[in-house]
Amino acid sequence: MVQFRALIFDMDGVIIDTEALHAEAKRLTFERYGIAVPERLYTEFRGRSDLDMVEHVVRELAGGALSPAEVVGAKHDVFRTLHEKIAPVEGALEFIRLARRRFERLALATSATRANQEFAFEKFALRPFFDVVVTSEDIGRTKPHPDPYLKAAEKLGMSPGACLVIEDSTNGVLSARAAGCAVAAITTSFSRDELKDARADMMVDSFPELASLLAIDAGGAA
Repeated sequence: MVQFRALIFDMDGVIIDTEALHAEAKRLTFERYGIAVPERLYTEFRGRSDLDMVEHVVRELAGGALSPAEVVGAKHDVFRTLHEKIAPVEGALEFIRLARRRFERLALATSATRANQEFAFEKFALRPFFDVVVTSEDIGRTKPHPDPYLKAAEKLGMSPGACLVIEDSTNGVLSARAAGCAVAAITTSFSRDELKDARADMMVDSFPELASLLAIDAGGAA
């Protein structure tokens, strides 16, 4: 096993179990605006920013008659009403605790907004564990472009090749690979069959399985 110096985590679907809640908030918002959105689009845009999906929907399904910024704002309002339903992905918090002892530095690179990232960090007391945070406001192009992970590696002061990314989506895996990072895909949001074409370096079904692959024990040693 390659000895990576840093771990970079995605957030939604990796640390917190919110993919279904984000989809629910989008559905409710699109219904409010009278837009019928095919189910496949929710899968295609999973791992990308809200604005990416909303711009596509407004352009292709609403004839460009709406303001994407207004629709995204409405989605954020709906999502805030679902905040109390947010739970951690099983095993994620314990894994982060162990990884903090094992790796030099930890980073987060998420397509979420800074507000949603800060809410999650506050709710689950994550702030002390992460040295670097990159959100959608910090980059010009979101996943599957490499920008989020290039920015995270830059802020870590490390080469992308020294970093292992943990991702749950095909767009996220493609983003990390394009940045030059190794990637561990976890099947919390997509099945193994759905993820295989993104060609992650390793694929796991749980955080205990990933801890075993990385030889992280309860004492934090490798």
